[in-house]
Amino acid sequence: TEKKEVLLTGGVAANKRLQQMVHSISNEHGARFEVVPLKYAGDNGAMIAWAGILRYLSEGEHKIIDTIIKPKERMDNIQIPWRTGD
Repeated sequence: TEKKEVLLTGGVAANKRLQQMVHSISNEHGARFEVVPLKYAGDNGAMIAWAGILRYLSEGEHKIIDTIIKPKERMDNIQIPWRTGD
């Protein structure tokens, strides 16, 4: 994308190995790399819980046995029924 700055945030920002990897890649591409202070490197549990409530209200219950994990799914391909009206 030719971006010149990378900021590592959220829960993953606390991962030292990931910090090293992203720092190395940033250097290779001539990009500035920064990490949020550890006290801010957390996941927002309330936001995650609220998204779960909205999904439940929109789609009803999902049994764990019927769910599928897609670790490589792109965020821009995910349908959000309570926002799109699908």
